[in-house]
Amino acid sequence: MREAESGRFHVFDTQRLETIPRGALGTWVLLQPRAPGLQGARVLSIPSPPFGSVTLYDRDGPLSTTSPTTLDPDLKAHGRIAFALPQAWSSTAPILLKFEHTDNLNTPVRFVLATRAEFRRVDTLWIVMASASLAVMLAMGLVALCFSSMLGDTTFAWYAAYVCSYAGLQAVQTGFVFQPLHLAFIQPIALSIGSALTAIAMISAVLFMVRFCDLRQHAPWLRRLLLALAGMMTMLATLQVFDLPITREIMHALFNPLLALCSGLMVLAGSVALLRGSRPALFFLFGWLPLLVLTALTSIQVSGGLAHVEWLNEASLAAGAIEALVLAIGLADRSLTMRRDHHIARELADKDPLTGVLNRRGWIDAAQKHMQDTQQTHAILFMDLDHFKTLNDELGHGAGDQALIAMAGNLATELRPQDLLGRFGGEEFVALLSGTDSNNALLVAQRLCRRLHRLEIPLDHRGNLLTVSIGLATRRPNDTLSSLVERADAAMYTAKSRGRNRVVDERQVETARRPVLRPSRAAPDMTDTDPPRRSEQSV
Repeated sequence: MREAESGRFHVFDTQRLETIPRGALGTWVLLQPRAPGLQGARVLSIPSPPFGSVTLYDRDGPLSTTSPTTLDPDLKAHGRIAFALPQAWSSTAPILLKFEHTDNLNTPVRFVLATRAEFRRVDTLWIVMASASLAVMLAMGLVALCFSSMLGDTTFAWYAAYVCSYAGLQAVQTGFVFQPLHLAFIQPIALSIGSALTAIAMISAVLFMVRFCDLRQHAPWLRRLLLALAGMMTMLATLQVFDLPITREIMHALFNPLLALCSGLMVLAGSVALLRGSRPALFFLFGWLPLLVLTALTSIQVSGGLAHVEWLNEASLAAGAIEALVLAIGLADRSLTMRRDHHIARELADKDPLTGVLNRRGWIDAAQKHMQDTQQTHAILFMDLDHFKTLNDELGHGAGDQALIAMAGNLATELRPQDLLGRFGGEEFVALLSGTDSNNALLVAQRLCRRLHRLEIPLDHRGNLLTVSIGLATRRPNDTLSSLVERADAAMYTAKSRGRNRVVDERQVETARRPVLRPSRAAPDMTDTDPPRRSEQSV
């Protein structure tokens, strides 16, 4: 203290962040308070302190020693070291501290002198903010793990690894693991844990970003470079496990430059992917850029700049939570887009490309789901265009396609939205009528038969018109979809044998059962009856 009063010590300003020089036997720090107006009990606190212990001295010697892991029941300090100054201590008297040697003692620190009431208010706000930020990050990580397990998408797993490791890194760096989590046992290895979590966070961020922004398609050369850098960081993290002097030197020489290079390349890759049409890249840049800017500002502060910026540590916590939310929204948007694309692909696979109605597979899948409702009545209409081969042979396949399109469009218009219409193959169509009994189904079938005939679609050059034969079957107890369609198919064949252009209900005839899920048949035999001409309009 005498040497300090004589000007031989550098006096630290309590209003600025300053870098404490490293000393093998510890470092003395002299503070000159500039708050003469403070009255009553005062507290000297050190936010984001080094992991070692700090001792407060007066002219007679040491008063108290504390560290981030010290549990003081009277003066709880979260994420900081705090000393309760004696009441008799003058508000302008110099304060002498001794920092014990630690490997991270050269990081900038800040000293805050405040009343006990103000200290408790600020400490409460900090613990609320830090707890909320870490809780958001961990919650997003756990949700992502659940989605990764359910969807089998490793993109969610890499996101969870990144968010959780970053949350752990912030908890260690801010002292949250010591107070309020009381994990004091990790103090000796806190620096190693911090370095390991930094490496894990960056590696998982790279792997997440590569998949999330689809760099394989949008920026393949940047993807390869980022994966190479992630591999180098993995080797550095592995070397750190051995904790040898040479490995520590390699880590100190390469780790931070690799972090900076990797972060910059990720921004570049995200920008390139965005310009080339990657929608998720927009979410990535919105979430990643604020955190990257804060990291750069923190690096500048560690180097001695931005001494008046006191909120970077707290901002990094909040930015981590915001980034976790933005990327989670991006993942949700990506999942919805993938689900929509899958739904569109499924619809295309289930739709007949010519007529736009369900194809055979799509109709069977949908009909089986409808048949699970055993409380409703179900009827099947099996429809086959009469003499369709003649139309193709005489008027061409283009005319045949137009006839099929007209047939499907009119059937869809005539049926209800809840009825299932499908093209079973070739010129065959099938419809499942839910909640319809036999009598009503027969009326619907007759209406469909008349509607197609009124379209007056030419069948050949002699004035014959296209007609349809329809077979009707109604569900019975213990019926399956296959057996129901089989009876409707047999009824349709009876309609053809009775002259075509008519409806036959299965109740009117005894039919033989035949397999239903068969390949499309050839055109029916046309020798039993001539097709109707325009004058033959009866059904």
